[in-house]
Amino acid sequence: MTAAYPSSSNTFVPDHAASGKLVVDFARNIKDFAINEWVQIIPTKKTIGLYLKMTIEEAGRIQQTDLSNFAWPDGSDAPKGDDGAESFEFQTYRTQRRAFPVRLGDLTIDQASWNITAQHASIKARQAMTARTQLAITSAVTTGNYDATHVLDVTAISGNSGSWAESTTARQDIKRSLNAAAQLVLQDTLNGVRMNDLIVVISPVLAAQMSECQEIVDYLKHSPDALAQVRGELPGKNVLFGLPDKLYGYPIVVEATYKVTSKKGATRAVTPILPTATPFMCARPGGLVGVADSPNFATHCLFAAEEMTVETLKDANNRYQVIRVVENIGAYTVAPSSGVLFTNAS
Repeated sequence: MTAAYPSSSNTFVPDHAASGKLVVDFARNIKDFAINEWVQIIPTKKTIGLYLKMTIEEAGRIQQTDLSNFAWPDGSDAPKGDDGAESFEFQTYRTQRRAFPVRLGDLTIDQASWNITAQHASIKARQAMTARTQLAITSAVTTGNYDATHVLDVTAISGNSGSWAESTTARQDIKRSLNAAAQLVLQDTLNGVRMNDLIVVISPVLAAQMSECQEIVDYLKHSPDALAQVRGELPGKNVLFGLPDKLYGYPIVVEATYKVTSKKGATRAVTPILPTATPFMCARPGGLVGVADSPNFATHCLFAAEEMTVETLKDANNRYQVIRVVENIGAYTVAPSSGVLFTNAS
């Protein structure tokens, strides 16, 4: 170290306490992840099992408007229902255990001026939630997971002229797309899914594009509550993206979870997990946690044998600790009739 003359900036040893032990970390509560708004979690006791999928026809099968096939005249045999059963199939689910670890030396922990183990446990919990979001999004945007008619090319929907990002007041491409998807869900679930169970999930990039298109700009002008939300005058979780919480009556969830795709030390590369061009509509009736042995219309489910277990493992011989978060989950699109995947939305 080069010798220097005393001054107000070099006569003391800089330390962490000088800043009040400030820790700069873009911490995010794991409960704030958007996935909690559109996925339902199904606790399981086994890592591999079956769930029952029923077809949806018999409950709404009315072939004669006068109901003559159900008539039971006095003195005659009652309808026997020989062909009244509904079909079903068993589908397999499988969870996979994953660990999100970090190793810290005992000297590092002992000499740190902040709670370095708790900080890293929080970081690993957020990494686990980001990974959970990736699993669910991968399932949600895989076209093969839906009924063929439930994958809608936005530009090919009857009456549409192009993508959502380019929509105008006259075109109404966004409104027409959402209404077409909702009608499809209501039809194919025999109205088993209610309108207020439907959620539209979009990426932050698409949210920005939509907020700037003429259709949405004019929509906000004619909707005082929506405009007040965007201005910050009323509470709204989508204010950052220039959108109201509801659009044409449909709740909007901006899936703004980002992932770092670059290796440590390389040029930083960050991208949203949900692709811009593939928003989707899904059903999420009820709360976050579902019941495994009851009828379920939630489009996307996480089967969870173990969730967010935080462990600290001490190696006394080598004098280090491993802090890890463990998950044992699997993501599935279990009710494809209750959801719609859009393509070419941007």
